[in-house]
Amino acid sequence: MKAIQRQSNSILFALAAAALFGASAPLAKLLLVEIHPLPLAALLYLGSGLGLLFHKFFLRIGQSGPKKEAKLGKADTPWLIGATVSGGIAAPVVLMFSLKTTPAATASLILNFEGVATVLIAFLVFREAVGRRAWLAVAFVTLGVILLSVDFSGKWGLSTGALGVVAACVLWGLDNNFTRNISGKDPILIVIVKGMAAGALNLALAFIAGTPFPGPGPALLACALGFFC
Repeated sequence: MKAIQRQSNSILFALAAAALFGASAPLAKLLLVEIHPLPLAALLYLGSGLGLLFHKFFLRIGQSGPKKEAKLGKADTPWLIGATVSGGIAAPVVLMFSLKTTPAATASLILNFEGVATVLIAFLVFREAVGRRAWLAVAFVTLGVILLSVDFSGKWGLSTGALGVVAACVLWGLDNNFTRNISGKDPILIVIVKGMAAGALNLALAFIAGTPFPGPGPALLACALGFFC
């Protein structure tokens, strides 16, 4: 019974995570009215990293006994760097710029292509086995993304914003495959490192590029969105 309960909880958590991630696109598009895409991408990941750092600090208070999660080691560094660069630095910047010209509902649906990109990279690069049902799902999601990416009013038929969202999904597909190689390590620590490193670097790039920074209110909202979604 306990095993069934744990499995049910895991499914609920996965569905909640998917719902929050889907909600992130329309909510981020609202913030783009006041925040430039580059600092917004930075604040989203800073929010996730700093929020979980705060969370982890308070979780450890009063705990006793050995730690359950394995620590990150030197061998994990290349995978963590690859995941941070692809999924923490490049992907959110590409997505935020793409959201400027893409309807939020369309972007949320196209973000399903992240699963397709993850499967294709795992199959082509890491030689993982993929079953028939997975290939069928890949085909249907890809067809849906193609239909959503067609711009009937455009000169060359494809929406550049939608293609940008697809590119972000490919970058997150790389991130997922890199992270898989360190999935046995402390997941909260991985998100803390990715969030803070990627957020700080994108914030530095925004400063160098001279992009306008938001006020305290919008900045806090962006950080909260990054933490929850």
